[in-house]
Amino acid sequence: MRWTQVGVVVICLCSVVIFSLVVAQQSKPPKIPIRGTCQICHKQHADEWLKSAHARAWISELFKEMSNEYEREECLHCHAPERLLDTGYGNEPKLRERTREGGVDCATCHADIKGAMHGPYEIEREFHENVRSDKLGTVEMCASCHAKFGTVEEFKKSKWGSDPTACVDCHMSKVERAIAEIATVEKKYPVRVSRRHTFSSVEDLEFVRQAIKLEASAENGKLTVTLSSVQVGHKFPTGFNVNAGVVDVSIYDGDKLVHSFKHVLSDERESGGKDTRLSPGEKLTLTYPLNGKGKVAVVRILYNRPKTL
Repeated sequence: MRWTQVGVVVICLCSVVIFSLVVAQQSKPPKIPIRGTCQICHKQHADEWLKSAHARAWISELFKEMSNEYEREECLHCHAPERLLDTGYGNEPKLRERTREGGVDCATCHADIKGAMHGPYEIEREFHENVRSDKLGTVEMCASCHAKFGTVEEFKKSKWGSDPTACVDCHMSKVERAIAEIATVEKKYPVRVSRRHTFSSVEDLEFVRQAIKLEASAENGKLTVTLSSVQVGHKFPTGFNVNAGVVDVSIYDGDKLVHSFKHVLSDERESGGKDTRLSPGEKLTLTYPLNGKGKVAVVRILYNRPKTL
């Protein structure tokens, strides 16, 4: 696993403090089979989706490992789900029989059993029936899979908890464009408000940097590090307990490492430990002694699976 470092800032205090966010770099997305022909008319949406974790939900190496090569049946249905409308938004979906390699795909969220596509607009078109849905993109819809490990309950306790579209407002930013590619050819449809289908997550470095604020200062022989959850509507990290963050502090005198400290953000309750993750709006302050040594402190947030940190 290779790390990428971004957003370096240098502050001149009693010592020099460099702090940054580091996230495990993802490899180039593989080719993924798409169920249906949505990409023919909705190429922009499909291209965005192909870069997302939803597209890799079934084939990701992490999921293969955590599901014991697909033997843990309780994990499978949310990584290759049938249409959510079959069981109803808010209920766990069924595992589909075909094209599981496509992960969480277009039909999962948009299609019903009759083949109609549910979306934000009702447009008459010969290709398929369109149904305007007020439930598409709601917290209830996302809860079909994301409630399983506490993310939805965490969200409901946050200041955004009563906003029914808060999930997509954060993870699927709005963009004005033609909904279908054919619209740009026929010039019959206006440009409309759509949403990005990259499903921004921790893999998006800029996205995470806006959500988590990292500050550091050196004074009176101590290094103070403050980590704030400013734009996260659930715990950081959230989801299955393989997700973990680490505040990593290294203090150098020239090229020599004189101190190093780590603070882990993870949920260890299953193994008898504590939940040390950041709650929405929470500010965590950590102090470390400098003991008169060191001229440079490097403070990083690492995000990856616990065993690789």
